[in-house]
Amino acid sequence: MGKIKKNANSLRWRFDVNTFRLLGRELITDRITAVFELVKNCYDANATEVVVYFNNVAPDKNIGPEIIISDNGVGMSFIDIRDKWMVVGTNSKRTKSYSPGPFNRKFVGEKGIGRFAVDKLGERVVIKTKELNDDKWLNVTINWDEYESLSKQQAKPQLSLFTDVDNLYNYTDANPNEHGTSLIISKVSEPWTSKDIERLYKELSRLTSPFYPLNPPFNIFISSNEYPEYHHKPVKPDPIKFYTYFKEVGIDETTGLQEVMRFDRHSGKIVTELTEIKSFGPVRLRIYYFNEAAKRRYNTLYKNDDTRIDGIKIYRDGIIATPFAEYEDDAGKKRDILGIDKRRWGSAFDKVSTREIIGVLDITKINNPKIIDSTNRQDFLDNPEYRKLKEFIIDQVDVFGDFKKYARDLIRTDVERDLLKAGQDVKSFTRTIEKIERDWFQDKPQFKQVLEPLKLQATSLSSVISQSINEQKKFQKDVIRKENVYLSLMSLQDYAANISHAIRTSLGKIKRMAEFFKINFPNAKFDALFKQYALLIYDEMNTLIKVTDFMLSYASSDIDFEDFSVKELLENLLLDAYRQTFAAEGIKVTVDIKDDFIINTNKKFFEDIFQNLVSNSIKALQRTADKIIKCSGYLDDEHFTLYFSDNGTGIDDDDAKWIFGLYNTRTSEQGGSGLGLYIVEKRIEALKGSVDLVQSEYKPGATFKITLPFNKDI
Repeated sequence: MGKIKKNANSLRWRFDVNTFRLLGRELITDRITAVFELVKNCYDANATEVVVYFNNVAPDKNIGPEIIISDNGVGMSFIDIRDKWMVVGTNSKRTKSYSPGPFNRKFVGEKGIGRFAVDKLGERVVIKTKELNDDKWLNVTINWDEYESLSKQQAKPQLSLFTDVDNLYNYTDANPNEHGTSLIISKVSEPWTSKDIERLYKELSRLTSPFYPLNPPFNIFISSNEYPEYHHKPVKPDPIKFYTYFKEVGIDETTGLQEVMRFDRHSGKIVTELTEIKSFGPVRLRIYYFNEAAKRRYNTLYKNDDTRIDGIKIYRDGIIATPFAEYEDDAGKKRDILGIDKRRWGSAFDKVSTREIIGVLDITKINNPKIIDSTNRQDFLDNPEYRKLKEFIIDQVDVFGDFKKYARDLIRTDVERDLLKAGQDVKSFTRTIEKIERDWFQDKPQFKQVLEPLKLQATSLSSVISQSINEQKKFQKDVIRKENVYLSLMSLQDYAANISHAIRTSLGKIKRMAEFFKINFPNAKFDALFKQYALLIYDEMNTLIKVTDFMLSYASSDIDFEDFSVKELLENLLLDAYRQTFAAEGIKVTVDIKDDFIINTNKKFFEDIFQNLVSNSIKALQRTADKIIKCSGYLDDEHFTLYFSDNGTGIDDDDAKWIFGLYNTRTSEQGGSGLGLYIVEKRIEALKGSVDLVQSEYKPGATFKITLPFNKDI
């Protein structure tokens, strides 16, 4: 390849010493991630063994702390160091997908920034490397602290170029049969406690998929001269024990279709169905679910370390892709990039959290090319394929949520049945005693005295069981009401987010106009603007007052239950409360409730259903010329049925189930939060009803069918 011709009127890119800080200390955000990157480089170098040494790194040690990462891979030549390792973002692994033979490993490090992970660990590094049959070790010294000291040494602040620093190297004698690379990191940035190294061990144990055979193997060891438990300790994935239920899906070999999980309520089991390969490509997924008893057993084995049960990990060609180093002492700080916990809003009722499952999703670079690591290794690039993959994972995790709910309901049913049976047995026992007393011992008062205490105990026990049955029913009813209260808080969070955004927007406008007054008033040439801005500030203040009043009124809503007319509520809500909103949006509203229906619940909770449906319709109607919202309803022998329709953009059939998931939204750019239809579904389920997306009355458009039980105790 010829040289690029220089032009006298040209400029070249340069970068200063702060650039490598961005790449090293800021882009790679965590020490564990840094070690991960460096160990992955060992894998790409065809190593079969890598050892991470910690020497004198304890908090109370000040003598020569160092971290050494040493592998027996192919090593690097001088040319490799000069033209690859020391070139930022070099694409050597992007132009070649596989490591040298005979291993032919799929490269897992591609960004060309892994080497900057060294700077996250310490100020200085010596690279000791050698290829097979070379008779010399190449030693390269890189002092990161000298890069930064350049600008500090200048009499006046000026640009100091990263490329101006010389990095010394030399050669030392070696056995030609030796090969590999060692990174000797000194001036270690932070001390490492035994707990820190334990955290590293746990994360490194997840580096390779427990289900993907690596041949040749890739063995990792951790060694420390201060912590005896880490004396050349092999890093191995923990066996998965004590789980309650396990299911695996992959590609069906006969049809080539993707397997997916579905919960079958009739059998009480998770079954497998077939579907077309998704846009993100074929995947294999294994999920282990732990109920409370299984979690206790598992955590007892690992001394209450429940961080080992921590959700779904994604592996590419047998090596973990992302996320890295997810462990946090504070569960609230734990990243949730797949949205598994986010959709539960804490410890919600029927959803499975990352603390209840261990999962492994296997993908490959060839079959899943659109699932790409983000540069900082903490997530994947946000693209349509990755979003669909997350949806797929959530759908599969929610199958275990259905299993969890089924098991809970089954236990509740068993308890109720056992209580009823116990009550019947006690009554039968009492009748038997009375019969014995009447038929056998009528003329023998001494035996009657023996039976009397038994009769009293049986009567007392029967009373206790009857009371327990009543308390069980009251408890279940109370659970439903508490779920309603809980979901109300989620709805409140949604309103709080929207109103906070509105307040920030208004305050921002007011602030900018007020600053204009502060800088320019008085000045006759700006009088017209002063008047205009004064009116605008007045309008924005009114907006602030309105949204604040609305928030306060919503927040003060009580949670009492009451009887009210559904027909009257909907007519008041849609024809009166939203009158100005619909007029401003140009929406024609029709309410056609043929029968009345009295329901007992919290009125605010019930209004939430239709407030969220209205909010979604307004978004869907934004690009529609003749805007229509219609609500109709009727009563039959068993149900009260409502239809809520609009002639907006409509909803894809593939999204019919997905749209009811928490945080699932196709309107995020319009302010959609993915809470609305989730709240709608849960509100209606709490009323023992159902909601479905059905064939729309309008084309295009969307119609929701809401069915509520008639004349039932809810």
